[in-house]
Amino acid sequence: MNQPSAYATFKTKGEFVYRTSAYIQWGTSSESLGSCLLLNPGSSTLYRERPAPHHATMGETTLDPTMRQLVKLTEGIYSAKTAQGTLNGRLHIYNLFSLQHPTAKEAIGLLEDLLQKGETALDEHITRSHELVKHPWMLLGWGCMAKTSRAITSLKERWLQEIAAAGVPTFGKPCATGKNYYHPCPQLHAMRELILRDLIALHEQVCGTVRR
Repeated sequence: MNQPSAYATFKTKGEFVYRTSAYIQWGTSSESLGSCLLLNPGSSTLYRERPAPHHATMGETTLDPTMRQLVKLTEGIYSAKTAQGTLNGRLHIYNLFSLQHPTAKEAIGLLEDLLQKGETALDEHITRSHELVKHPWMLLGWGCMAKTSRAITSLKERWLQEIAAAGVPTFGKPCATGKNYYHPCPQLHAMRELILRDLIALHEQVCGTVRR
């Protein structure tokens, strides 16, 4: 079976790193296998040097735990193809905001601070509908945050507007509030296989069994 690799674009702005795009690649096709919308980039890094200041650097990146879980999810959705070793295409990973930080709560605080200082803007973190339209589906999984912020609320609203305008089917496991969605890679390892089964079942409800 062809083994997936991950690629991403990073840029530095001031002392912070932003991951502005990311995808997991099977085979050689650039066709979209699907996409997901998470909170913010976590711990993946380029194999080579840190991106130069104010320049975007694109290259192969490490597969962090979330990416490894997304590999299992995608291969589960396309199980007929992966059984034959013929999965060919890309899973695109989007985030509500692109500021990279391994701790979600601290990342949100940093984002708020940078917005107030004018060092970033909400528009810099949104992907438009003309780009999203290429995806057959999108997983919503930005996490079950008990408390949020005005910026995060605005980002969710604007992302959902663009997704709706693109007509991309969405699915995700709703949190108790019904407003957020469980992250696909829980911190508790024992929960990871359970949520994978739930998400694959939810995908089938929305999109049907995939036999591409």
